[in-house]
Amino acid sequence: MASTPQTVQTHTSPSRYNFMILTATTLIGIVSIGYIGAAIAYLIPRKGEGSRPQSLGTVTADSITGPDGTSYSFQNGVAGPFIYDATGRGDAQGIYAVRKSASSPGVDLILGQTCTHLGCPVAWTAQSNSFNCPCHGSVYNKEGQNISGPAPAPLYKYNFTSKGDQVTVQGRQS
Repeated sequence: MASTPQTVQTHTSPSRYNFMILTATTLIGIVSIGYIGAAIAYLIPRKGEGSRPQSLGTVTADSITGPDGTSYSFQNGVAGPFIYDATGRGDAQGIYAVRKSASSPGVDLILGQTCTHLGCPVAWTAQSNSFNCPCHGSVYNKEGQNISGPAPAPLYKYNFTSKGDQVTVQGRQS
């Protein structure tokens, strides 16, 4: 019995089915590359973005007068909370100005108002000389160190400059 030679096909013949598969695969690939590019662009910070200096106001012996004229008196060495708009886009944060001693003429420390546990705003309590979180009971001392509660870290500290009686917040320390 004689065998008939078989032809080997080296490529698929053009058909509607193959065309549709190729088109769908190409479109899905293009859309996927767009999403991946958007995710990468989101993760890479833009140059020039970040904290910007903002005046806290004029420091006197017993208070700080903000740029808008609002006066915040020092209660056991802490004044605030002040509003600090770090980026200028309305994402304001609360901060406190701290004097470590009553005889200190200026500001020694700027602390964030945000609890490091779940982000609730802490309040200064002059009677207990501590910052207290109303959400889960974290307690911080005057220097921002966590004393008790579930908070895993101290309050955030901010860089600042003092020129004469003017205090300018530069941004959060990393």
